[in-house]
Amino acid sequence: MKYSILLVLLSISLHTGTAQDFSQLQRSKISPDKLSRDLELLWQGVDQFHSGAYWYTSRDSIKTAFNQVRAQLTDSLTVLGFHRLIAPLVGLTREDHADIALPSEVRKAVLGRGALFPFSIVFLDRKMYCVWDGSVGDNDLRGLEIISISSRPPQDLALQMGQLFSSDGFIERVKYSDLSDLTFSYYHYLEFGHVPSFGIVYKDKDGMLDSLVVDAQPLKVIREQIQRRYPNEAEEEVEAPPVDFRILDDRTAYIAVHTFDTPDLRKDKRYSNYKQFLAISFKTIADAGIQRLIVDVSQNGGGNEGNENLLYSYLGENYRKYERVRVKTQLAVLDNGIDSPIRLRALPFFERWLHNQRMPDGSYERKPKAGHGLMAYKREPEYKFTGELFVKISPVTYSGGSEFANMVYTRNRATFIGEETGGGYFGNTSGYSSKLELPHSGIRIYLPALQFVMDVQGLPFGRGVIPHQQVIPDIETYLQGPEAVLNFILTTISKQ
Repeated sequence: MKYSILLVLLSISLHTGTAQDFSQLQRSKISPDKLSRDLELLWQGVDQFHSGAYWYTSRDSIKTAFNQVRAQLTDSLTVLGFHRLIAPLVGLTREDHADIALPSEVRKAVLGRGALFPFSIVFLDRKMYCVWDGSVGDNDLRGLEIISISSRPPQDLALQMGQLFSSDGFIERVKYSDLSDLTFSYYHYLEFGHVPSFGIVYKDKDGMLDSLVVDAQPLKVIREQIQRRYPNEAEEEVEAPPVDFRILDDRTAYIAVHTFDTPDLRKDKRYSNYKQFLAISFKTIADAGIQRLIVDVSQNGGGNEGNENLLYSYLGENYRKYERVRVKTQLAVLDNGIDSPIRLRALPFFERWLHNQRMPDGSYERKPKAGHGLMAYKREPEYKFTGELFVKISPVTYSGGSEFANMVYTRNRATFIGEETGGGYFGNTSGYSSKLELPHSGIRIYLPALQFVMDVQGLPFGRGVIPHQQVIPDIETYLQGPEAVLNFILTTISKQ
């Protein structure tokens, strides 16, 4: 859930001739017996394979929740109805790398024929604002705060809908962040089904309460309305380069690393590779005598292991980064007694035997010095920055992005600005994952295999990195784009 779903949704085929007619999809149901068999496979997958399933929620609690859902399977359900029941079970693992996805034909049917909440939104400091108004009519709510939707505060809706997807630990703010853009509309449909219209209470430009009723619309109509209302603004979002380096003034530099994904980093043709980008940037910083550095990982949702370590190596002292990296089991065989057993495997052969050791309980743990090992990094770079450091974070800062933030924070190396990270401070369960496709519903669950337990201290368990200074732009700044947000951050820093 760490990437904006807006462009993803708009790029999906919206032809009405989907693999399954929408009305037929709504009528087609799965028998209780088959649903129970799917549920059993899901339980076994979580219990046997997910290495961090019980980090935040006890096994007894998750098992009780499964039993409660099992007791509800007395009638046939549609795929959407079953998804509504089991998605919160996956969410109970409180690990965002555990994903659940509808069958592709069901997802395409919802996006192609389903009537959705017709606004692209953003939550800023838990308040909902309209970014693009895709409703049919003469109104235009862009930039206005939405107070309620059908008599319910959007914050309550977000937390209810947020049970349909996983997030790390008990980080509430990430639920709001992950429902930005048209993701809110999509998950509203998954949670509540078809809602023909919405009563909206909002604040007008003078701050006075006003209201209107808008009809739900198919995604295609929402897109057309946005393009009609904002012909010179609502163009397809231009993807930011994966890295950015600037000298801002004679004492301040800015480095942004928006991803640690190696294939994405290779797309930046300005540099031979990510290592060269860092080497050139930090040499320039040293040569220019820069005293203050801003490192921006606020849009970094992670990527390949080791890239976060390389960035950290230019900023902090080496230490043992992980207490341990473990895999619960190499092979889990899921068998409900009727359907064909499903095998889930964790580590590739050479990874298992060269870099890990088998433990007495059948799990595997990474050897301290093999492969990536357990230390923060392997080599000291030539040009290290030792001056004043600021790190910009947000709920999008996740996985490897949050690991970088975790390392810097626990070593007391920087002042953090922005919002709490979406990734857990104590680590995550990610790395290799296996896809479990439930045979009768077709719902897919992606279960992570590697539990990374970080050597950290100083923050509550179940939270992300909490910034020293919370900085959230207002809606006017947000609508002006990333550069305006950056200038807003810089202004805040300059006051210190």
